[in-house]
Amino acid sequence: MIKDKQKLIKRLKAETNKLYKEMGTAKEGLTKDGAPRQNSIKERLKTQIRENESLIKQLQQEVKSLPERIELSSLGGDKPFRVIDNEGKNLFDFVTSAVWNSRKQMIEWLRPYYTNKNEIVDLFYAITQCQGWIKTTNTSVTVRIEPLQQMSRRAAQEQLCRKLTSLGVQTPNGKFMIMEVGDSPITDFHVHNLP
Repeated sequence: MIKDKQKLIKRLKAETNKLYKEMGTAKEGLTKDGAPRQNSIKERLKTQIRENESLIKQLQQEVKSLPERIELSSLGGDKPFRVIDNEGKNLFDFVTSAVWNSRKQMIEWLRPYYTNKNEIVDLFYAITQCQGWIKTTNTSVTVRIEPLQQMSRRAAQEQLCRKLTSLGVQTPNGKFMIMEVGDSPITDFHVHNLP
């Protein structure tokens, strides 16, 4: 309830600010004797601004009068509230931290192979954005990524791929992961855009 009113207040404030800007550029409609016209654009804008500001004040008073929290016992009813399961959030947090730690580790593996330390993170992202090709056999999954143009970056890219291959990572069905850098794929590679 409070959040709904606060959203409405925010929307009304934005609308009122827009009306003020429009009023600043609107021409003053005057009668023959020099008095402002009652139905001029500027007068209509002023009326709308007054109405909005009045409604904003009313809503702000309502928000102040509402309690931030409500005692559950005052609601009545026999049905207890259901406890929310946090497993989804915990899993998301775990995956997020695992990805962050993996990124950090791979950047550390790149450091010895690239002299420009200020661009090491950019290099990592350039490597992960490369197009790639995948080849599967009975014993392995080979991922080939396109080479970077700059020679020093390409050398670091190749070293990172060698490092990842040397870890001996296996897929759930027991195939070894092989990472390599290369130009166009061999004919039995399947073209994929790697994330």
